[in-house]
Amino acid sequence: MHFKARDAQGLGRLVFESADVSAGGTFLRSELLFEPDEVLSLELQVGDGQVVRATARVAWVRRFPQRGEPAGMGLEFTAMGEADRAVLARLLAS
Repeated sequence: MHFKARDAQGLGRLVFESADVSAGGTFLRSELLFEPDEVLSLELQVGDGQVVRATARVAWVRRFPQRGEPAGMGLEFTAMGEADRAVLARLLAS
């Protein structure tokens, strides 16, 4: 899965590969890392053409991964509309 992200001001546009997604957040693989507590606007395009939108906080960062682990950051979803939450729940259930 790929997430499109913008910073809290809506600036920039980056694409990240997700290694893990849950109802509460996601881990994004990346060499480009944000700082803990930074806020991002996220979009996830799902298979049926729907887009899940959420606001997320960088909860933790893995700057120096151990062997076999990817660099990246864990994000906590802090805001998501009910319709987006329902689409994500269907995606996770499949």
